[in-house]
Amino acid sequence: MRRSGNRDGIKMEADRQAGPRSRQPCTTAANTVEELKVTDVFDPAPAAALLARTWREGRQISEIPADIRPRTLAEGYALQDAFIKAYTAETGDREAGWKLGVGSVAAMQAAGTERPLVGRVLAGHRYDNGATVQVLCQAPITVEFEIAFVLGRDIAPGAAPSDPMQAVSSTHIAFELVLSRFINRRAVGWPSFVGDSVGFEASILGPRIDAAAIQRGVATATVQADGQTRGTALSGDDAIDPTQMLRHLFDHACYHGLTLRTGDVVTTGAVAKPFDIPAGKTELSARFLGQTLSAQVVPAQA
Repeated sequence: MRRSGNRDGIKMEADRQAGPRSRQPCTTAANTVEELKVTDVFDPAPAAALLARTWREGRQISEIPADIRPRTLAEGYALQDAFIKAYTAETGDREAGWKLGVGSVAAMQAAGTERPLVGRVLAGHRYDNGATVQVLCQAPITVEFEIAFVLGRDIAPGAAPSDPMQAVSSTHIAFELVLSRFINRRAVGWPSFVGDSVGFEASILGPRIDAAAIQRGVATATVQADGQTRGTALSGDDAIDPTQMLRHLFDHACYHGLTLRTGDVVTTGAVAKPFDIPAGKTELSARFLGQTLSAQVVPAQA
């Protein structure tokens, strides 16, 4: 498909049951550090306009000004909603799925969270296998090799199946390209990074795979950039369980009152060690149980 370190302090979310009583209650794990609240004074619109303009112009900023910056994860998600709405309204793009990140045991422990962070996938930044991905912002890009699911049905809040795979129509290998609107995404704090849609720039959906072979395939997968092996399987506390990540998305959607849609693409987080590529042209490829995923990343014409 064509393009169709924490200065703010981390305030975590004490989850509550949500959704109609006739449905299953949300099962999101409670975060235990500090209750997350959206304050009455936070207006996400100014920061959303700033992020949308930054993305459209292909540049990066050091941070969101303090007087309009989200201070909690709830405010970060409110900003994400407003940012994506502003960007899609200005560009004619549309939402096409979801991405998860910071989801391994090690990553969540380092972040002080008990569940992954969730961002949006946009149709104009979603590509098929073998595509040329044009990137306007000329800055280093983080490449993540992931397992992706395509949803086979709508999932209303509280209506997720107990087995997440019952909602999946197909399983794929994928690349995600992470290129934040921030010069140093690790320095701005988790609320701002969440507001930035967890750094989403693009995703490349690769060949369909057998879901039952995920763990076996991940163990032997290799990821290359310009013919050099750059990524191999993560293991131990650095690894993720893609099915569990999908369950986390269902819980997130339930908690926030969101309906997931048939055809949504869900990228579940890195299963091989992520790596950075410089601005410019790079050939990416990955091998997974005889299947090949590839993409060419090039500078966009301004």
